[in-house]
Amino acid sequence: MFSLQQLVRATSNGGSDLSRLLRSVTSGATTTLCTAAATKHSSQAKLGDSGSHGSPSHTNGRSHGDSESDLESAHGHGQNISAHQFARKILQQRSQDIQRLIHTQSGTGQTRAKSSQQQQQQQTATKFAMSSLAAEPLQSQKADEITATKGGDVETPGLGASCHEVASASASAGKKPCFSTGLGEILQFMELIGNLKHTKRTGWVLRDVNDCESISGHMYRMSMLTFLLDGSEGLNQIRCMELALVHDLAESLVGDITPFCGVSKDDKRAMEFKAMEDICKLIEPRGKRIMELFEEYEHGQTAESKFVKDLDRLDMVMQAFEYEKRDNCLLKHQEFFDSTEGKFNHPFVKKLVNEIYEQRDVLAKAKGATPPPAIEVPNMERSTKLANGHDGSS
Repeated sequence: MFSLQQLVRATSNGGSDLSRLLRSVTSGATTTLCTAAATKHSSQAKLGDSGSHGSPSHTNGRSHGDSESDLESAHGHGQNISAHQFARKILQQRSQDIQRLIHTQSGTGQTRAKSSQQQQQQQTATKFAMSSLAAEPLQSQKADEITATKGGDVETPGLGASCHEVASASASAGKKPCFSTGLGEILQFMELIGNLKHTKRTGWVLRDVNDCESISGHMYRMSMLTFLLDGSEGLNQIRCMELALVHDLAESLVGDITPFCGVSKDDKRAMEFKAMEDICKLIEPRGKRIMELFEEYEHGQTAESKFVKDLDRLDMVMQAFEYEKRDNCLLKHQEFFDSTEGKFNHPFVKKLVNEIYEQRDVLAKAKGATPPPAIEVPNMERSTKLANGHDGSS
């Protein structure tokens, strides 16, 4: 098929060039036959001359083959039409073809653009991960930032690098690997943690509570409560979670010591710190991190350690309330509420505690329950160790 430029050039020469051009297309047909072939479109061409060729009705349903079929039909018609009009009609059809092609390509381009945009959104979504308080973008590593060569060069540990790769790279750089101890020590560490799964909390045992919670169960709920943080408190949620998981770890060796066990606070503290040193040695150098968290909780100076201490007390009163409901002994465990009275600091934790009190009071009134006599808690501030019959605390 002839091009748009050829038609324009042929028409501008008064029709002689157009005739020759059309003759070449129709394989030897005369100019008269070619012009007669377009008669069937004369009425449409006139409508086009009157300004209707720009309407949508003339731009749909046409194809490049329509022009060739028009020329082929010229052999069966004897009506005349000028070369200029015929060329105008052909130009109109070619213009429609071009516009249709542009529209098709535009639609394809939009589809590709949408697909590309969706892929970019998916890639962006994979670069985000839930962190302590919200979804934070992970830093994408560029290929030129990672050097990985054979023959002794160190591969920079990146996202998704295995523990073995990181250990090898750290060792080459003069740092300690993931674990500098043997597998036996790690198994010992696992066994000690396992003790917490089966060791019951002493306070409930002393009060003859059936099927009472374990130490690890207590720490687990505390840890889950850290998910309530939304960032508005200014607290580091990950650190709070770590503190909750570590704060009673020493009890895997020394047990859950309460004031009723006859051990002073100083002795209890010394025993737990010694236990933590022994535990942390099993997984050095990672044990250092656990020891730092334990010390932070015991000192109780940071905002995170104070919040976790509130969670410790909150879980205890909630557990007491649960046992009262389960065992149908409302107000029986009043001593656990008395021991925490006025010791909560965080505003949100205070609201939760008040809600527990309100629900407990409603149930107690409905059941006509009355609290038992108050239980005096021993004062274990001073050391109970005796040396030669004398108080070792002097």
